[in-house]
Amino acid sequence: MMLSLQAPDKQGSGKTSQMVKVVLADDHKVVRHGIRMVLEAESDFRVVGEASDSIQATNLVESLAPDVLVTDLSMDGMSGFEVITRVRQRSPKTLIVVLSMHDNAAYVLKALQCGAKGYVLKDAGPDELTCAVRAVLTGATYLSPPLSAERIEAYRQSLYAGD
Repeated sequence: MMLSLQAPDKQGSGKTSQMVKVVLADDHKVVRHGIRMVLEAESDFRVVGEASDSIQATNLVESLAPDVLVTDLSMDGMSGFEVITRVRQRSPKTLIVVLSMHDNAAYVLKALQCGAKGYVLKDAGPDELTCAVRAVLTGATYLSPPLSAERIEAYRQSLYAGD
């Protein structure tokens, strides 16, 4: 699995000409509110729905067909990995950015294998989340800086080293 990690430059060349529709999924209301404020500070992002559990998240994505789903991995209902898989099946054009406290390679690799295009750590700054959303909109895979493609690839290879 090769990852291309790119981020749009800060001058705004990564901005799109159309409104980017986003659905947020996190079981903490205050976290969703903060994410909404960060994303809607961008003139071309609009949060079109919020979910507090995984079932709501998949249903909202299916009914609203957003451009991007920003989701936590740990919510009530099904696992975050199952959410990613279902969203990819039911709304294949929706890009998925995971926003998680889990910084270990196993979580990151599994999220990417399930179909996530971005993985942002919850201790990241607000600019990093908007950068991640812009990056996945351009077709890139985005990982928070503490996570590297090399670290994830080394972990993946270590899984198969015993074969």
